[in-house]
Amino acid sequence: MRWVLWRPWYHKIVKRLKLNERADLEAARLLDRLLPEPNLQALAKIIRGRECIVLGAGPSLEMDLKRLKRAGYLEKVLISADGATSAVIRYRIPEIIVTDLDGVVKDQIWSWRRGSWLVVHGHGDNIARLSKYVPKLPERIIGTTQTKPFGKLFNFGGFTDGDRSAFMAAELGAKKIYLAGMNLGTEIGKYSGRKNRARKLAKLEICKELLGWLSSELRAKIVNLTLGGEPIPNVPHQTIE
Repeated sequence: MRWVLWRPWYHKIVKRLKLNERADLEAARLLDRLLPEPNLQALAKIIRGRECIVLGAGPSLEMDLKRLKRAGYLEKVLISADGATSAVIRYRIPEIIVTDLDGVVKDQIWSWRRGSWLVVHGHGDNIARLSKYVPKLPERIIGTTQTKPFGKLFNFGGFTDGDRSAFMAAELGAKKIYLAGMNLGTEIGKYSGRKNRARKLAKLEICKELLGWLSSELRAKIVNLTLGGEPIPNVPHQTIE
């Protein structure tokens, strides 16, 4: 993602959510220091030319996983968004976990030890978690920032774990991106953890807008398989049984 494209979105989100840009930069600098040298090509090799499923932590996640298994979709590349990992690993180990370390981190590390890649995001609210967990991850880890990227960090675009997963898949050459567990409505899934409700709903709205932008202007091939939930602008919905 070129910074010139992402910068207007970032500044708009900063204003909407009253984010601390200095804290975001502090988190990015910390993450850059803690990370091993990135191997982006190895991560891209998993995604390039393949169909991927981004699994969000919405209320339909458990039902979506059952439906995806019956339809054979779980054989595709699985990208779990943070807290969703705790449900996904009951079916199989996801190839990639995109996380700001806000979910059940022990499940994510359990999955990493069994071969998952971790794409860890730094922002102003997770500095302590970065310090605690990133030093324990010497390989199969990529760092991302929502500021201008530098050093070992990347910015694929996106803001929440769910839409950042889709942006990453698109940037690294996915053939098609399916969404599941991405309800983006007024109900918050149990795998999202305890959060400020109003702030969480605002983030879900931003997620919806970003996915619409990714599908339309950035021309990513996205299909929403989520059971129920809100329509995502410019993203077709497909029913699987």
